[in-house]
Amino acid sequence: MRFIKKALSALGLSASMLFLAAAPASAHTLDEAVRAGAGCGWTSGSYSTLHSAAVTTNGGTRYGTAYLLWSNTYQQNCVVTIKSGATHGVSTRTAAYLYLSGSGNEYYYDDGNYAHYAARAYGAGGRCVAYAGIIYGTSGTLATGGRSEYGNCG
Repeated sequence: MRFIKKALSALGLSASMLFLAAAPASAHTLDEAVRAGAGCGWTSGSYSTLHSAAVTTNGGTRYGTAYLLWSNTYQQNCVVTIKSGATHGVSTRTAAYLYLSGSGNEYYYDDGNYAHYAARAYGAGGRCVAYAGIIYGTSGTLATGGRSEYGNCG
């Protein structure tokens, strides 16, 4: 949960900067998001899904799914937050966070107004990772998901 709180506090600063530079994310499937330049950017090679979690509101409404992925070809982890249901296809604030163990508060993220997904890849080499996916609904309702425990070390 503390990772999601850190992500939420980072959203305040990062969102204003990233809204200006964010490319539109238009993939509709996990595979499309993985291969897209605005996604993980893994145009060749396979990947493994290490963990996934529903992105839900406090009331239990599901806005999407957050995925923690690994590419042996690129030696990177990637977090993809894919929207579904009422939020799919609607441009709202969407974020994907990858947290690395061992260096205080080191994390990498993608945060912007997206209609389909947010994604962030990074070579975590030898470190344990945690992740979070965040989606805001059209009325501003927050949905979160992910894994706050570090795992998938290596």
